[in-house]
Amino acid sequence: MPNNEAYEKLNDYTLSVINDFDRQSGADPELRRIFNFKARHITSIFSQYSGSGVANAMLVQNFSDLDSLEEVELMHQKLKAQGGNPPDLARVKRVLTTAA
Repeated sequence: MPNNEAYEKLNDYTLSVINDFDRQSGADPELRRIFNFKARHITSIFSQYSGSGVANAMLVQNFSDLDSLEEVELMHQKLKAQGGNPPDLARVKRVLTTAA
């Protein structure tokens, strides 16, 4: 059951990642994660489309609240590969370390 993942540069410092899951029992689930490297947070939006409408849930997490920055590092690379110009990752990590 493959899940499609799409990356979209929203601006120089923000990357959107969409996971469009296979249709399940008349529903069409989608997970969108927005990595904002200036604000240092991830906004996750889960949407469930069905015949009766759309249900959404949203969560905002600061990078400093994450147990690991591995995914943040990967998304930083993906944004740069799409022509983005996010703040230097070493600077982002340094700010997070001094804030902790």
